[in-house]
Amino acid sequence: MVKTDFEQIVAANLEAIAPLADAIASWATATALAGQDVFHLNLVLEELVTNIILHGGGKSQYSAIRLRICCVGDVLEVELRDSGPPFDPFSAPPPALGLHIDARPVGGLGVHLVRGLMHECHYQRRHGHNVVLLRKRLTRAET
Repeated sequence: MVKTDFEQIVAANLEAIAPLADAIASWATATALAGQDVFHLNLVLEELVTNIILHGGGKSQYSAIRLRICCVGDVLEVELRDSGPPFDPFSAPPPALGLHIDARPVGGLGVHLVRGLMHECHYQRRHGHNVVLLRKRLTRAET
């Protein structure tokens, strides 16, 4: 069984994002994660948690987002779980980056960023919950 290195229930409001980033930074320091990995992790989580809150039905005062992060060897595994309506953020096509900004449809850049920063991105609907699973190979420390 894999030990969970970090677990937190995040209130479904935007004010919860900054304290979450601080908690992750503290955990990452204790875990000796490279600064680049911490930056990528916080950027990805800010994007996904914000999307859950603003677009996923997370506006209810009774909603919460469960976050679990594990280090398994040289891989960071992240699980985000919420009880909003079913939504697979990775089913959307990549944004049309070749179009002029005024011609592009709104949305999709954040998920594009998540896909670019993580090595694996998956979605599942389990027991009435959206479950986003992410994996990232960790940066090796310079010796």
